[in-house]
Amino acid sequence: MNPKIRLRALNLHAETHVGQVGRVIRFEDGLNLLRADNTAGKSTALQAIVYALGLEGMLSPSQRIPLAHAMTDSVAINGVEGRIIESGVELELENGSGEIITVARSVVSLKRDRHLITVRDGGGLTQGQTGDVADYFVRRKGAAQNLAGFHRFLAEFLGLDLPRVTRMDGTEGPLYLETLFPYFFVEQKHGWSGIQARIPTYLGIRDVGKRSAEFILGLDVFERTLQRQRIRSNMSELEAEWRTASSQLSESAKISRVVIESLPVRVQQGVGDDDIRPVVAVGTHWHPIGVAVQAMQAELSKLVSSPVPTAGAAAVGVEDDLVHLDHALRSSLAVAVSLAEERGELERYQSQVSLRLEALREDLQRHKDAQVLERFGSEHARALLTDHICPTCHQHLEDGADISSHAMTTEESIDFIQKQISTFESMQNDHARVIRALAIRQESLGIQVHDYRDGIRAAKETLSAANSAPSVAEISRRLTLENRIAELESRSTELSVSRENLRGISERWAEQRSLLAMVERDDLSESDVAKLAQVQSILQQQLHEYGFESLDPQDVEIDKTTYRPVHEGFDLGFDLSASDMIRVIWAYLFSILRVGQTDGGNHLGLLVFDEPRQQETAHSSYSALLAQASSAGLGGAQVLFATSEPLTSLEEMLQGHSYNLISLAAGEKLLQPIVPLEESL
Repeated sequence: MNPKIRLRALNLHAETHVGQVGRVIRFEDGLNLLRADNTAGKSTALQAIVYALGLEGMLSPSQRIPLAHAMTDSVAINGVEGRIIESGVELELENGSGEIITVARSVVSLKRDRHLITVRDGGGLTQGQTGDVADYFVRRKGAAQNLAGFHRFLAEFLGLDLPRVTRMDGTEGPLYLETLFPYFFVEQKHGWSGIQARIPTYLGIRDVGKRSAEFILGLDVFERTLQRQRIRSNMSELEAEWRTASSQLSESAKISRVVIESLPVRVQQGVGDDDIRPVVAVGTHWHPIGVAVQAMQAELSKLVSSPVPTAGAAAVGVEDDLVHLDHALRSSLAVAVSLAEERGELERYQSQVSLRLEALREDLQRHKDAQVLERFGSEHARALLTDHICPTCHQHLEDGADISSHAMTTEESIDFIQKQISTFESMQNDHARVIRALAIRQESLGIQVHDYRDGIRAAKETLSAANSAPSVAEISRRLTLENRIAELESRSTELSVSRENLRGISERWAEQRSLLAMVERDDLSESDVAKLAQVQSILQQQLHEYGFESLDPQDVEIDKTTYRPVHEGFDLGFDLSASDMIRVIWAYLFSILRVGQTDGGNHLGLLVFDEPRQQETAHSSYSALLAQASSAGLGGAQVLFATSEPLTSLEEMLQGHSYNLISLAAGEKLLQPIVPLEESL
């Protein structure tokens, strides 16, 4: 089976004041063994592969270079210790389509930042080919998503369509390569400490171990989980859309003094035939807007069917109207003043909250800057934070009231400030909502006051006019009625559109809920169950071959929730001897390899073990492991072992198997002096 990645060659090189050292290691298809004495540099070679690919994040969230001091500090050349001036690694690799690239990354350099990775087309180490060259960044934000990000490039080169998964905060982000490589690479210091390789959690991916295993094995549940996340995300967006549309409908109605009855509060309630009924006050009674418009049209028709009365004939009625309008105007003005005061007070609060938010965001940025400097090893980062400003109230502190630099760590301060920002943003949003509601009430009240004033003006003109003159109040009344009918007809059409919009949102939300119910019924498909059964079967078979003794291998199962080996539903831990723990790790990773390379799987077809013979596992067990690795190699995988097993013992165990052995002589170091060309002539 064709692997997605094949390592072809690795080059480590370093330059010191007393000379240069380096080594090119060539890898073959199938099983490769790098054999050397302890401290010869085997682990450095394997870690250099991780470093060249910018994947040291799988080992630790720190930015520390995971290489030995021989690559970062100093190295002995012919017995003389030389300090490293320049050093770097190169890795030549091939993808499943046969494309070959060579990546290079500096370890120590005055010229190039180590966050930079150079990619050359072609086999720069084995064939001397150099094609197009491009630089990418790594271990910085955007490395997995931006065009200039190396891990985006690497994922595409390897043919991995990394899906988006849910983060801890509910947002979505990509499934990073760092979370997958613990299934492909077991390093010596921490990799053998647990059956499940340590998967980095600092990337903030929810259930990161499960998501990574599901992707590698190509389980349907992975796509089903993503589908559930997308549906829930769609439902959340529709709920937000509902709240916005519902609020706009209410606000639009209030401006025209229309009340919406039976407005569903939540999208889950749906929109029935009797819901969202706009009603308008006509006199002292409330009527549906259509009925109210008909009543007003009837009243207007009645008015226009008669001639406009004279001022003298209308005087008595106009006087009564004037009293009523004057009272209504005074009441409305009193309410308007109260609203203006309330709004002004809220706007002052809003201004203060905005200033506070601005200060908090500046403070947050300073702490983040300090955090970056600390990560780069700065000893002066705290100077950014101790400027005699209270971190809570942002007031200046007098001498003698110094802030303790040990009160909170930078990370704790960032977390605290972010929580404060969240609280103040909530307050800001609440204030904005109330201010907006007050503005609508003011606007509606302003229209009403304007109408009252027009009525009063017309009434006074009528009362002061000659008795034979036409009644201005009557004419104004007719005009006001016409305007009100036109406004309500326009508003009625607008509200009908809004009502249908809300109905559409609720129907789309109901469709999403039905889809969610369908995908929530069962997690594992029949194909998933079959794959996990296959993993379990291969695991148990290998445990037999490796001489697993702590339990009956048939009692070790794959948990269908965590996809990890368990016994009677509990994680394997204290039940196992140290050597049996190692056997389980071997068997588990090879079973994942076998199943992950089948149709739909996303295993890279690569396994790297640093000192797989841990805890003095039995000779026969190790021999069975080598046989398994060789067999996997013939099946299309590439397996790398770094081992200190004696050469004769190793060759004895490898008899009859296909392999590529790179063996260093006794006492030989991986990094060897490089003789300059002029000296070699």
